[in-house]
Amino acid sequence: MDAFNQRLNLFESFERFQDKLEADNLLKLQQSESFSRYYVEASLNGNLEWTEWAYDEHELDLLKQDAKDCGYSYTVEEV
Repeated sequence: MDAFNQRLNLFESFERFQDKLEADNLLKLQQSESFSRYYVEASLNGNLEWTEWAYDEHELDLLKQDAKDCGYSYTVEEV
C-alpha cells in the first residue's frame, strides 16, 4: 500500500469517527455552570504580603482563614 492510500484510509477512518461522534451528540459542548473566581489580596500594615486566586467558595474560605491566622487584613474581589 502506498502512502497516498494510507492517508486516504486514515482520513476515511477519521470521517467515520467524526460521524459517530456527531450521531451520538458528543461534539456539542455541554452547558457549563457559570462560576465565580475570587482575587484575594492580603496585607499587613498597608504592605501587600500576598495575592492569590480562589476558584470556589471553599478555596476562598481557606485563603481568608490563612490571612486571619497571620494577622493580615484582606480584600476579596469577585471576577
